[in-house]
Amino acid sequence: MAKNIMFVGTNSSAGKSFFVTAMCRVLSDLKYKVSPFKSQNMALNSYVDENNLEFGRAQALQAFAGRIIPDARMNPILLKPRTDKKSDVILLGKKTDTYDAKEYYKIKSKYLPYIKKAYQELSNISDIIVLEGAGSPAEINLLDGDFVNMGMAEMVDAPVILVADIDKGGVFASIYGTIMLTPEKWRKYYKGVIINKFRGQKEILKNGIQEIEKLTKVPVISVMPYIDIEIEEEDSLTNKLKLYSYDKDKINITIIKLPNLSNFTEFSPLTLFQDVNVNYLTIRDYIPTNTDILIIPSSKNIFKDLEEIIKVGFDEKLKNYAEYKNVLAIGNAVELLAKNIYDIQGIYSDKKDKKALGLLDIDISTVQSFSEKINVKIINKQGLLENSQDEINLYRIKTGEIKISKIEDINKFSDNTQITMEFENEIISVQKQNILGIYAFGVFENTKFINNILNGLRIKKGIKTIDVHLDYNAYREKQICKLADEFNKYIDIKKLMDIIESGV
Repeated sequence: MAKNIMFVGTNSSAGKSFFVTAMCRVLSDLKYKVSPFKSQNMALNSYVDENNLEFGRAQALQAFAGRIIPDARMNPILLKPRTDKKSDVILLGKKTDTYDAKEYYKIKSKYLPYIKKAYQELSNISDIIVLEGAGSPAEINLLDGDFVNMGMAEMVDAPVILVADIDKGGVFASIYGTIMLTPEKWRKYYKGVIINKFRGQKEILKNGIQEIEKLTKVPVISVMPYIDIEIEEEDSLTNKLKLYSYDKDKINITIIKLPNLSNFTEFSPLTLFQDVNVNYLTIRDYIPTNTDILIIPSSKNIFKDLEEIIKVGFDEKLKNYAEYKNVLAIGNAVELLAKNIYDIQGIYSDKKDKKALGLLDIDISTVQSFSEKINVKIINKQGLLENSQDEINLYRIKTGEIKISKIEDINKFSDNTQITMEFENEIISVQKQNILGIYAFGVFENTKFINNILNGLRIKKGIKTIDVHLDYNAYREKQICKLADEFNKYIDIKKLMDIIESGV
């Protein structure tokens, strides 16, 4: 049985995911075989493992940090919001059910055996498991039957480190409130507190730390400063929504933040390109005419986003922009640009079909969702794909199939809408003049492919092309190392190792 340690947070975004990532790398550096584990994750960003199983992207990143192959057992339950009220349940990588919060709370105990089995299997092949909680362990309305935070710690006898976010203010109140609202039977699992995102001189915290240790009987073992690391965030895009900026000497990319945006970590590799300026705008904003390419990301509910787009008039803005400028749709955003969506599976709505924006001469028929990695053949190299290689590796969380719309004049089709990528004779990508839709994910991790597209834009803009291969995996590795270095610098690793060895 593997030893373990668990990180929970006083609130969402306290930094527990970063700490698990850092801890996995530190333990790997110490020659331990380590596995991350998060029993239940609610996230819009997911990853597909070697067995074509879908799970939380944060746990995949933690696996990379631990130098092991990502495995869906590291996140046995992934809740993917479909609407404001309902979420799909991805159990051990496969979609099983859809529930609202009340329904899920009533039946969630049926998933407990799967969580226990996944943990046990990872424990059998690991020296140490680093667990991550979700939200706050002091959500008193959710304590009954908890298997995510302190309930999970109890289940596997894991010592717990509480991560407290000082950046938002009220850190000592949040530490005290979290610990004291935790049922008494679980408080013994708290073995330390880490104050995270501190700016300033540590000395000013001295009196507060002494007092909070007296009140809670839990030691503050480290204070971590605010650090700027380019690592994929689990589900926070707030700090990227900013006023539009334009740089005439760069490729200006605008990414539209759809109301039900999902899988936005897709675009993280763009940070590699120093001559790229990325902006995130909402559908209520105007599309700047000096944007070189507009990117439309995927959505957790295309029908709702389509309705909202039309309601606020963004459909006309998009159509006007697309007459002259480049548009790239990723994942199920391709459905937005189709002529019709036939929701045979009832994925998005009780309504069975919907007229879409009609920018591409295609129809989409929904299918029962599944995930898989695919090797895609690029069969038509025109427009944005003019300089592309012959094939790229992608993954998809498939919700539909592309069908070419019936057009009486076949020459009109050949001049305008063309199939650009295929996988086993299935359409993956379609292009119509300057509009490209790729019905898959992992596009931007193919940095050579993206750089070829950018080079086409650079040539048109009179900017020097870049021929050096930029490796996103190497960049991610560099950022993980940087995070681990900061962790080693400010965190008492010996204390954490003593906690792991001593257990509860």
